[in-house]
Amino acid sequence: MKKITLIGSAIMLAAMAVFFALRGCQAPDELPPVKVYRSKTQQVEQLSLEQYVLGTVAAEMPASFELEALKAQAVCARTYALRKMIEGKDYPRGADLSDDITTCQAYVNAEEFAELHPWQNEQLWAKIQQAVDETRGEVILYDNQLIDALYHSTCGGQTESARELYGKEITYLQSVPCEYCRQSKYYLTEHHFTWQQVSRLAGKGQSIQVLAATSSGRIQKIKVNQKAMSGSEFRSAFGLPSTWCTIGYYSQGITITSRGYGHGMGLCQYGAQGMALQGKNYRQILAHYYPKTQLYKLPY
Repeated sequence: MKKITLIGSAIMLAAMAVFFALRGCQAPDELPPVKVYRSKTQQVEQLSLEQYVLGTVAAEMPASFELEALKAQAVCARTYALRKMIEGKDYPRGADLSDDITTCQAYVNAEEFAELHPWQNEQLWAKIQQAVDETRGEVILYDNQLIDALYHSTCGGQTESARELYGKEITYLQSVPCEYCRQSKYYLTEHHFTWQQVSRLAGKGQSIQVLAATSSGRIQKIKVNQKAMSGSEFRSAFGLPSTWCTIGYYSQGITITSRGYGHGMGLCQYGAQGMALQGKNYRQILAHYYPKTQLYKLPY
Protein backbone atom coordinates (compact mmCIF):
# COMPACT_ATOMS: atom_id res chain seq x y z
CA MET A 1 0.00 0.00 0.00
CA LYS A 2 1.35 3.41 -0.93
CA LYS A 3 2.00 5.96 1.78
CA ILE A 4 -0.73 8.55 2.26
CA THR A 5 0.94 11.85 1.50
CA LEU A 6 -1.98 14.19 2.13
CA ILE A 7 -4.40 14.51 5.05
CA GLY A 8 -5.91 11.08 5.65
CA SER A 9 -8.92 9.64 7.43
CA ALA A 10 -9.06 6.17 8.94
CA ILE A 11 -12.85 6.38 8.98
CA MET A 12 -13.02 7.22 5.30
CA LEU A 13 -10.55 4.48 4.38
CA ALA A 14 -12.53 1.91 6.36
CA ALA A 15 -15.77 2.92 4.65
CA MET A 16 -14.14 2.72 1.24
CA ALA A 17 -12.67 -0.70 2.07
CA VAL A 18 -16.12 -2.06 2.97
CA PHE A 19 -17.62 -0.62 -0.21
CA PHE A 20 -14.96 -2.11 -2.47
CA ALA A 21 -15.02 -5.46 -0.66
CA LEU A 22 -18.72 -5.70 -1.46
CA ARG A 23 -17.79 -5.27 -5.11
CA GLY A 24 -15.39 -8.21 -5.02
CA CYS A 25 -12.07 -6.44 -4.38
CA GLN A 26 -9.84 -8.43 -2.05
CA ALA A 27 -6.74 -6.25 -1.68
CA PRO A 28 -6.93 -2.89 0.16
CA ASP A 29 -5.19 -1.13 -2.70
CA GLU A 30 -7.43 -2.64 -5.38
CA LEU A 31 -10.22 -0.70 -7.04
CA PRO A 32 -13.09 -2.20 -9.01
CA PRO A 33 -13.55 -1.31 -12.68
CA VAL A 34 -15.95 1.52 -13.37
CA LYS A 35 -18.94 0.81 -15.60
CA VAL A 36 -20.07 3.89 -17.53
CA TYR A 37 -23.36 4.01 -19.40
CA ARG A 38 -22.90 5.70 -22.79
CA SER A 39 -26.16 7.44 -23.63
CA LYS A 40 -25.45 7.69 -27.36
CA THR A 41 -24.79 3.99 -27.92
CA GLN A 42 -26.83 2.77 -24.92
CA GLN A 43 -23.92 0.48 -24.09
CA VAL A 44 -21.74 0.17 -20.99
CA GLU A 45 -18.04 0.97 -21.19
CA GLN A 46 -15.84 -0.63 -18.52
CA LEU A 47 -12.57 1.01 -17.49
CA SER A 48 -10.44 1.93 -14.49
CA LEU A 49 -11.35 4.85 -12.23
CA GLU A 50 -8.34 6.85 -13.41
CA GLN A 51 -9.24 6.23 -17.06
CA TYR A 52 -12.73 7.46 -16.28
CA VAL A 53 -11.36 10.61 -14.62
CA LEU A 54 -9.22 11.22 -17.70
CA GLY A 55 -12.26 11.05 -19.98
CA THR A 56 -14.33 13.22 -17.68
CA VAL A 57 -11.75 16.00 -17.43
CA ALA A 58 -11.41 15.85 -21.22
CA ALA A 59 -15.17 16.31 -21.59
CA GLU A 60 -15.88 18.76 -18.78
CA MET A 61 -13.07 21.34 -18.99
CA PRO A 62 -11.41 23.01 -22.00
CA ALA A 63 -8.18 21.14 -22.70
CA SER A 64 -6.45 24.47 -23.36
CA PHE A 65 -6.74 25.40 -19.67
CA GLU A 66 -3.71 25.61 -17.40
CA LEU A 67 -2.40 22.38 -15.89
CA GLU A 68 -3.30 23.39 -12.32
CA ALA A 69 -6.90 24.09 -13.34
CA LEU A 70 -7.08 20.68 -15.03
CA LYS A 71 -5.67 19.07 -11.88
CA ALA A 72 -8.35 20.74 -9.77
CA GLN A 73 -10.98 19.41 -12.19
CA ALA A 74 -9.48 15.92 -11.99
CA VAL A 75 -9.80 15.87 -8.19
CA CYS A 76 -13.40 17.11 -8.45
CA ALA A 77 -14.29 14.51 -11.07
CA ARG A 78 -12.76 11.67 -9.04
CA THR A 79 -14.50 12.77 -5.86
CA TYR A 80 -17.85 13.20 -7.60
CA ALA A 81 -17.60 9.78 -9.26
CA LEU A 82 -16.69 7.87 -6.11
CA ARG A 83 -19.47 9.53 -4.14
CA LYS A 84 -21.98 8.57 -6.85
CA MET A 85 -20.71 4.99 -6.82
CA ILE A 86 -20.97 4.70 -3.05
CA GLU A 87 -24.47 6.22 -3.07
CA GLY A 88 -25.43 3.50 -5.56
CA LYS A 89 -27.48 5.58 -7.97
CA ASP A 90 -29.47 3.44 -10.40
CA TYR A 91 -28.11 4.01 -13.92
CA PRO A 92 -29.22 2.04 -17.01
CA ARG A 93 -27.87 -1.46 -17.69
CA GLY A 94 -26.41 -1.77 -14.20
CA ALA A 95 -23.81 0.94 -14.77
CA ASP A 96 -22.05 2.76 -11.93
CA LEU A 97 -22.04 6.10 -13.75
CA SER A 98 -23.38 7.76 -16.88
CA ASP A 99 -22.17 10.31 -19.42
CA ASP A 100 -25.55 12.08 -19.19
CA ILE A 101 -24.76 15.49 -17.66
CA THR A 102 -28.28 15.84 -16.26
CA THR A 103 -27.62 12.98 -13.84
CA CYS A 104 -23.83 12.60 -13.74
CA GLN A 105 -20.69 13.92 -15.47
CA ALA A 106 -19.76 14.18 -19.13
CA TYR A 107 -17.26 11.63 -20.46
CA VAL A 108 -15.40 11.04 -23.73
CA ASN A 109 -12.95 8.30 -24.64
CA ALA A 110 -9.71 8.86 -26.54
CA GLU A 111 -11.28 8.31 -29.96
CA GLU A 112 -14.08 10.78 -29.28
CA PHE A 113 -11.62 13.35 -27.96
CA ALA A 114 -9.52 13.01 -31.12
CA GLU A 115 -12.58 13.78 -33.24
CA LEU A 116 -13.20 16.93 -31.21
CA HIS A 117 -9.56 18.06 -31.36
CA PRO A 118 -8.18 16.90 -34.73
CA TRP A 119 -5.24 19.30 -34.80
CA GLN A 120 -3.77 19.07 -31.28
CA ASN A 121 -5.19 15.78 -30.12
CA GLU A 122 -2.02 14.09 -28.84
CA GLN A 123 -0.62 17.18 -27.13
CA LEU A 124 -3.87 18.05 -25.36
CA TRP A 125 -4.63 14.45 -24.35
CA ALA A 126 -1.14 14.15 -22.87
CA LYS A 127 -1.70 17.35 -20.89
CA ILE A 128 -4.94 16.03 -19.41
CA GLN A 129 -3.25 12.70 -18.69
CA GLN A 130 -0.56 14.58 -16.78
CA ALA A 131 -3.20 16.36 -14.69
CA VAL A 132 -4.83 13.03 -13.81
CA ASP A 133 -1.51 11.29 -13.10
CA GLU A 134 -0.25 14.08 -10.84
CA THR A 135 -3.41 13.91 -8.72
CA ARG A 136 -3.81 10.13 -8.83
CA GLY A 137 -6.12 8.92 -6.08
CA GLU A 138 -6.75 12.36 -4.60
CA VAL A 139 -10.26 13.18 -3.39
CA ILE A 140 -11.87 15.95 -1.34
CA LEU A 141 -13.25 15.26 2.14
CA TYR A 142 -15.31 17.16 4.65
CA ASP A 143 -15.94 15.65 8.08
CA ASN A 144 -14.36 12.37 6.94
CA GLN A 145 -16.76 12.02 4.01
CA LEU A 146 -16.45 12.52 0.28
CA ILE A 147 -17.94 15.88 -0.61
CA ASP A 148 -20.56 16.53 -3.25
CA ALA A 149 -17.97 18.09 -5.58
CA LEU A 150 -20.30 20.26 -7.64
CA TYR A 151 -18.80 22.48 -10.32
CA HIS A 152 -19.94 24.74 -13.14
CA SER A 153 -18.54 26.77 -16.01
CA THR A 154 -18.65 30.39 -14.85
CA CYS A 155 -19.98 31.89 -11.61
CA GLY A 156 -20.01 35.51 -12.81
CA GLY A 157 -18.25 36.94 -9.76
CA GLN A 158 -19.80 35.09 -6.81
CA THR A 159 -20.52 31.41 -6.31
CA GLU A 160 -23.82 30.33 -4.78
CA SER A 161 -24.51 28.59 -1.49
CA ALA A 162 -26.40 25.33 -1.18
CA ARG A 163 -28.50 26.89 1.57
CA GLU A 164 -29.88 29.59 -0.72
CA LEU A 165 -30.40 27.38 -3.74
CA TYR A 166 -31.57 24.16 -2.09
CA GLY A 167 -32.45 25.23 1.45
CA LYS A 168 -29.79 22.91 2.82
CA GLU A 169 -26.79 24.11 4.82
CA ILE A 170 -23.60 22.51 3.46
CA THR A 171 -20.45 23.94 5.02
CA TYR A 172 -18.23 23.47 1.99
CA LEU A 173 -20.79 24.79 -0.52
CA GLN A 174 -20.87 28.40 0.63
CA SER A 175 -21.03 31.53 -1.49
CA VAL A 176 -17.49 32.78 -2.10
CA PRO A 177 -16.27 35.79 -4.12
CA CYS A 178 -14.64 34.99 -7.45
CA GLU A 179 -12.74 37.67 -9.32
CA TYR A 180 -11.07 35.14 -11.57
CA CYS A 181 -13.64 34.22 -14.25
CA ARG A 182 -13.89 37.51 -16.14
CA GLN A 183 -12.21 35.93 -19.18
CA SER A 184 -15.24 33.71 -19.74
CA LYS A 185 -17.54 34.78 -22.56
CA TYR A 186 -20.41 33.99 -20.19
CA TYR A 187 -19.25 36.32 -17.43
CA LEU A 188 -21.82 38.91 -18.55
CA THR A 189 -24.24 38.42 -21.44
CA GLU A 190 -27.31 40.23 -22.76
CA HIS A 191 -30.41 38.58 -24.15
CA HIS A 192 -33.20 40.51 -25.88
CA PHE A 193 -36.82 39.35 -26.17
CA THR A 194 -39.74 41.13 -27.78
CA TRP A 195 -43.05 41.06 -25.92
CA GLN A 196 -44.32 38.77 -28.64
CA GLN A 197 -41.55 36.29 -27.86
CA VAL A 198 -42.20 36.61 -24.13
CA SER A 199 -45.89 35.89 -24.70
CA ARG A 200 -45.07 32.73 -26.64
CA LEU A 201 -42.94 31.53 -23.74
CA ALA A 202 -45.11 32.59 -20.81
CA GLY A 203 -48.56 33.65 -21.97
CA LYS A 204 -49.94 37.03 -22.95
CA GLY A 205 -49.05 40.19 -21.08
CA GLN A 206 -46.19 42.60 -20.46
CA SER A 207 -45.33 42.02 -16.83
CA ILE A 208 -42.31 40.48 -15.13
CA GLN A 209 -41.85 40.33 -11.37
CA VAL A 210 -38.98 38.68 -9.50
CA LEU A 211 -40.60 37.14 -6.41
CA ALA A 212 -37.50 35.75 -4.69
CA ALA A 213 -33.76 35.79 -5.29
CA THR A 214 -30.62 34.71 -3.47
CA SER A 215 -28.34 37.29 -1.88
CA SER A 216 -26.07 37.13 -4.93
CA GLY A 217 -29.00 37.87 -7.24
CA ARG A 218 -29.85 34.44 -8.65
CA ILE A 219 -33.57 34.16 -9.28
CA GLN A 220 -35.45 31.62 -7.16
CA LYS A 221 -39.02 32.53 -8.09
CA ILE A 222 -40.35 34.78 -10.83
CA LYS A 223 -43.71 35.64 -12.36
CA VAL A 224 -43.75 36.29 -16.10
CA ASN A 225 -47.11 37.65 -17.18
CA GLN A 226 -49.49 35.25 -15.42
CA LYS A 227 -47.05 32.35 -15.24
CA ALA A 228 -45.12 31.67 -12.02
CA MET A 229 -41.81 29.86 -12.47
CA SER A 230 -38.83 28.72 -10.45
CA GLY A 231 -35.49 30.24 -11.37
CA SER A 232 -34.47 27.02 -13.12
CA GLU A 233 -37.71 26.94 -15.12
CA PHE A 234 -37.22 30.58 -16.12
CA ARG A 235 -33.65 29.89 -17.22
CA SER A 236 -34.73 26.88 -19.27
CA ALA A 237 -37.74 28.57 -20.88
CA PHE A 238 -35.74 31.61 -22.00
CA GLY A 239 -32.55 29.71 -22.86
CA LEU A 240 -30.41 31.66 -20.38
CA PRO A 241 -26.93 30.58 -19.26
CA SER A 242 -27.74 31.08 -15.56
CA THR A 243 -30.41 32.24 -13.12
CA TRP A 244 -28.35 35.26 -12.05
CA CYS A 245 -30.26 37.87 -14.01
CA THR A 246 -31.37 41.46 -14.03
CA ILE A 247 -34.26 42.51 -16.24
CA GLY A 248 -34.59 45.78 -18.10
CA TYR A 249 -37.24 47.09 -20.47
CA TYR A 250 -37.13 48.68 -23.89
CA SER A 251 -39.95 49.83 -26.16
CA GLN A 252 -40.53 46.46 -27.81
CA GLY A 253 -39.71 44.07 -24.99
CA ILE A 254 -37.15 43.17 -22.34
CA THR A 255 -33.39 42.82 -21.98
CA ILE A 256 -32.15 40.13 -19.61
CA THR A 257 -28.58 40.63 -18.42
CA SER A 258 -27.20 37.32 -17.22
CA ARG A 259 -24.08 36.64 -15.18
CA GLY A 260 -22.22 33.35 -15.41
CA TYR A 261 -23.08 29.93 -16.80
CA GLY A 262 -24.41 27.06 -14.73
CA HIS A 263 -25.86 26.61 -11.24
CA GLY A 264 -23.05 28.56 -9.58
CA MET A 265 -22.20 26.13 -6.77
CA GLY A 266 -18.76 24.74 -5.99
CA LEU A 267 -15.84 25.03 -8.37
CA CYS A 268 -16.04 27.76 -11.00
CA GLN A 269 -14.11 26.28 -13.93
CA TYR A 270 -13.19 29.60 -15.52
CA GLY A 271 -12.37 30.86 -12.04
CA ALA A 272 -10.02 27.90 -11.61
CA GLN A 273 -8.36 28.86 -14.88
CA GLY A 274 -8.04 32.47 -13.71
CA MET A 275 -6.47 31.39 -10.43
CA ALA A 276 -4.05 29.09 -12.26
CA LEU A 277 -3.03 31.96 -14.55
CA GLN A 278 -2.20 33.94 -11.40
CA GLY A 279 0.11 31.18 -10.20
CA LYS A 280 -2.22 29.37 -7.79
CA ASN A 281 -1.90 25.59 -7.57
CA TYR A 282 -4.75 23.11 -7.59
CA ARG A 283 -4.77 22.76 -3.80
CA GLN A 284 -5.26 26.52 -3.44
CA ILE A 285 -7.97 26.48 -6.10
CA LEU A 286 -9.90 23.70 -4.37
CA ALA A 287 -9.51 25.33 -0.95
CA HIS A 288 -11.04 28.54 -2.31
CA TYR A 289 -14.15 26.96 -3.83
CA TYR A 290 -14.66 24.24 -1.18
CA PRO A 291 -13.82 25.94 2.14
CA LYS A 292 -12.93 23.86 5.21
CA THR A 293 -12.31 20.70 3.18
CA GLN A 294 -9.27 18.44 3.11
CA LEU A 295 -7.47 16.53 0.39
CA TYR A 296 -6.98 12.82 0.89
CA LYS A 297 -4.96 10.41 -1.23
CA LEU A 298 -6.53 6.99 -1.70
CA PRO A 299 -3.94 4.22 -1.29
CA TYR A 300 -3.90 2.71 -4.77
